[in-house]
Amino acid sequence: MIVLHTTTPSKKEAKHLAKILLENRFVACAQITKIRSYYTWNEQIAHEKEYLLILKTHKKHKKNIQKILKKYHSYELPQMIFLKAKASKAYQQWLNENLI
Repeated sequence: MIVLHTTTPSKKEAKHLAKILLENRFVACAQITKIRSYYTWNEQIAHEKEYLLILKTHKKHKKNIQKILKKYHSYELPQMIFLKAKASKAYQQWLNENLI
């Protein structure tokens, strides 16, 4: 199992990306939460209200997810952080049943 973190500038975009990924069964779960991000961009310190998407999937879907995010994401450089994760046996089974 892997967990992907990405951020969007709006709740609408976060929901749209989650829907595409869920409908294609590349992710089994998408969680969306409002955050405030601080980062450097063009040699300036920036801060923005954003929405964090936490997506649960398998390693085998990583390339397809990257393609979808590159195609539909509004950011020039969308955050895509993939983390290896371990889940309970029951949760892992549920995840497997809900992905292609």
